[in-house]
Amino acid sequence: MLKVSEDLLTKSRIAEALGTNPMRVTRFIDRNKINAVKKEGKRELYKLTDFNALKEELNSPEANKEAKSHGFSKDDYILTLKKQLEEQKLQYEQVLKSKDETISSLKETIATSQKSYDDMKDQLAVKDEQIFSLTKLTNNAQTLNLVDKDPKRIQAAHSDAETKPEQSSSSEETDDSTKKPPKKHWWQFGK
Repeated sequence: MLKVSEDLLTKSRIAEALGTNPMRVTRFIDRNKINAVKKEGKRELYKLTDFNALKEELNSPEANKEAKSHGFSKDDYILTLKKQLEEQKLQYEQVLKSKDETISSLKETIATSQKSYDDMKDQLAVKDEQIFSLTKLTNNAQTLNLVDKDPKRIQAAHSDAETKPEQSSSSEETDDSTKKPPKKHWWQFGK
């Protein structure tokens, strides 16, 4: 420690001389309302003799007990960190558990959706069969209706039933082309 003299010192130099930290010196200045003797730029200079009360306060046994009671030892830090680590571990396990529950519920949802998809697919197959049979019935009904109306159509219906659909469509095209005159465009009417 430096000798107590009438030298003017900054807060950090006073803290060095008394063996404490500058923040404690600042608090002592604020608490005891000590004014700076001189200012050099931004630095405030104080007399070291103004801090004899702080020196006595630092040397008293009560101050040492108080400093120790407010300080944390390495063991305290280690215990605190272990507690925090245990809490984080529990939180992590809870997150994993909730993740597993979410995954299992999603799997159940997928299985249910797959089952309903399969059911709908089966229903669509049944509907397609029904549509096919109804179409067949409709064609038969139209054929019967034609037969009832005109005997010439009976022969046409029988011939259509015996020939393949491709051949009947090609024969219709040739019949149509022989019966109808060729189509004339507007520019051909003058000729």
